[in-house]
Amino acid sequence: MPERYITNSASSDRNALVNGFKKILELCVSLSHNAVILHLPTKEHLEQLSNLLDQTTIRKLNKDNYGTWNNITFTLKTERLEIINWVEDIVLSLYPTSRMMDNLNDLNRAKAIVVVPWIDKERDVWIKTWNPEIIGDAQEHVELLELDPRLERALVALTNTINLSTGLTHSSDRESAIQLLRILHRNRIQLNPENMRIWALQNGWNSDGANQLRDFTRGVLEGKRYRVSRMNMWSEEFIERLLKK
Repeated sequence: MPERYITNSASSDRNALVNGFKKILELCVSLSHNAVILHLPTKEHLEQLSNLLDQTTIRKLNKDNYGTWNNITFTLKTERLEIINWVEDIVLSLYPTSRMMDNLNDLNRAKAIVVVPWIDKERDVWIKTWNPEIIGDAQEHVELLELDPRLERALVALTNTINLSTGLTHSSDRESAIQLLRILHRNRIQLNPENMRIWALQNGWNSDGANQLRDFTRGVLEGKRYRVSRMNMWSEEFIERLLKK
């Protein structure tokens, strides 16, 4: 798993980008690795780095998607040009969108990931998900994830049942999830869609699957009518054990 870092303040803090860039330079030394992926929303955001990289390197990145500075090789990736999941480099993600965050969540082999978020809400979600090291002073407390033990038992059972590589796309996995969510909701176990997405990411789900779990949870809470078979995917014995406090 990669080392994860995030700046304490988002884009409103002028020092956030500088602090994030300094961290990747430190990581290049400590990890003895001189390949860095610059993860930006668009190529236009390269201008945000004009005070940190020389114009020759920025032009090279803009033209060819790679450039060298201070013996470090930088590769440019954007929201449209995603980072492959098996990359093993250091990643600096500047102002990531939700789609870019999903890409970061799936990078299990990267050596390190440094995030400079756009808004504090995105920062707080990433801290809650990954408990990264926070870069900067005056660090604020963000509550880490805690779930009802019954809900966690249910999610563990679902995780052990489905094919994690495909998430909830297969019909039987989809039905297992929806039936289980309905059982939990019917028994007044609190369901927080975003927290369940975070738990899934922490426990081996990819971003697509975790997002599907969040969306199905929202649908169940809203009373959406999903078409599922009449076959019970969960035994009465399992449900009885599950609901014990």
